[in-house]
Amino acid sequence: MQAKYRSMRLWAAAMLMSCAGVSAPRAEDAQVYGFAAAATEITQLYWLADTASACGWASRDDVESFKQFALRFLSAHLEGSHRIALLSMVAAPPYERLVRDAAYESARQNCESDRWKSGWIAYKAAAEAHSQEF
Repeated sequence: MQAKYRSMRLWAAAMLMSCAGVSAPRAEDAQVYGFAAAATEITQLYWLADTASACGWASRDDVESFKQFALRFLSAHLEGSHRIALLSMVAAPPYERLVRDAAYESARQNCESDRWKSGWIAYKAAAEAHSQEF
């Protein structure tokens, strides 16, 4: 039980880091894909890749390739300072470690889930299919 709460705290810390400095959305920005959405997505995709590694569904090379594609893909859909903020967040030393720790700490439950395994397979296939586009 304590490991579950620690994992949740690590996940919350990663999410807080991803949203630090983000201003409240305004109505005219509702259709704009911005930093907050990209930060959430990259965190989820990194977590999925690290879960795949922890569960033995993916090699280290597969995980790194997927993460690089995810970052290229998401940053290609951002403009200016939002792109820089996303790249800076991911490059910050504790970011990847916190996401990886959260994935490994929750691996026991998640490795048994067909949802996460099929999600990994689908996202990895999509990344491979579009790897030359981004």
